[in-house]
Amino acid sequence: MISEVVDGLVPSLMKRKTLAGYARTSRDGIRFMDLGKSMIRYRVAGTGEKAIVFQTDPPIVIEHYDYLVNLLSRDYTVVIFETPGFGFSIPSIRLDYRYDTSVDLTELFLEKLNLGPVTLVAPCVLGYSGIGIADKRPDLVSHLVLSQVPSWGEMLKWKAERDPKGLLSKPVVSQILLKMLKKSRTPVWFKAALGKQELFDDFNALAQDAYANGATFNLASGFQRLLIGESPLPANITAKTLFLWGESDRSHCNTCKHSSLEMIPHANCVRLPAAGHFPELEESDLVAGHITEFIHSPTGVVTHSH
Repeated sequence: MISEVVDGLVPSLMKRKTLAGYARTSRDGIRFMDLGKSMIRYRVAGTGEKAIVFQTDPPIVIEHYDYLVNLLSRDYTVVIFETPGFGFSIPSIRLDYRYDTSVDLTELFLEKLNLGPVTLVAPCVLGYSGIGIADKRPDLVSHLVLSQVPSWGEMLKWKAERDPKGLLSKPVVSQILLKMLKKSRTPVWFKAALGKQELFDDFNALAQDAYANGATFNLASGFQRLLIGESPLPANITAKTLFLWGESDRSHCNTCKHSSLEMIPHANCVRLPAAGHFPELEESDLVAGHITEFIHSPTGVVTHSH
C-alpha cells in the first residue's frame, strides 16, 4: 500500500545516517538487529541470569529508560527495544503494521536475542502482540507484564476517543499529517498521559531530541492496520501475566480497567494511583519491585495485586 511507502521511504533513505549517528551513540549498549521488514534498535545492559525485555511505548524511546536500566541491570539482563516504525527502529516499505506481523517480528527478535525465556514488558496496544507471542512461544516468554492494556473492545473505544474525527483512519493523508505534526502533538499527548506532570519537561525533551535526530512516529499506520476489527487474541491465554495500571492516565479515564482480567482471568493486576500511561517510567522503583516479585514467585502471584 502507498501508506507503507510513505512511512518507510524516508527512514530507509536515512538508514546509513541513523545507524552511524545519535541513534547508535546516545547510550552504551545500543545495537541494531536486521529483521528484514524492520531494523530494530535496542539496548542491552547488565549480565543477570534472568532477562527482562521492555518494548517502548511511542513516542517513548530508549533514552527514557536510563533510571530503570540502572535500577534493574544490577540483577538482570535488561533489554529495551523500540517498536518497528517508531523511534529509530527503521521500517522498510514492506512493513505492514498488522497484528500477525507484530507478533512475528517480536518472535524473531527474541529468537535472535537468544536469552532464553524472558519477562516481556509490553505497553498499551503493543500488549496484544505481547500476548500473541507469549501464547505462541512460551519457550521465548516465561512472564508477561502488560501496562495500560484493557480488553480489545475497551481499547477500540479508547482509540475512538483518541481520534474522534477519524483523521488517523485516512490512509496516506494521516501518514503525511503526522510527519508534519508529530513534534507539536507529542507534548499534548504527554500532558494528557503523564500522571506525574513534573516529568513532562524531561519526557518531552527526550522525544524532541529523538525527532531532531530522525526518529519516526508512524502512529497512523498502527491505528489503521493493527487496532481494527475483531480481537485476534488467542481464546485461552495461559501465560503468567501481570497487568499494570497507572490510574492517573487521563487518556484512559473512561476505560474499564477490570476488563484486563476479563481477558486473562488468572492474571495479577497492580494499580498505581500516582502513575499515568507509563507506569514503569513514572513509578520505576515500585514497578521494579512488583516485577521482581512476579518473576521470583513460584506461582506468579504478586502480593499487592488487586
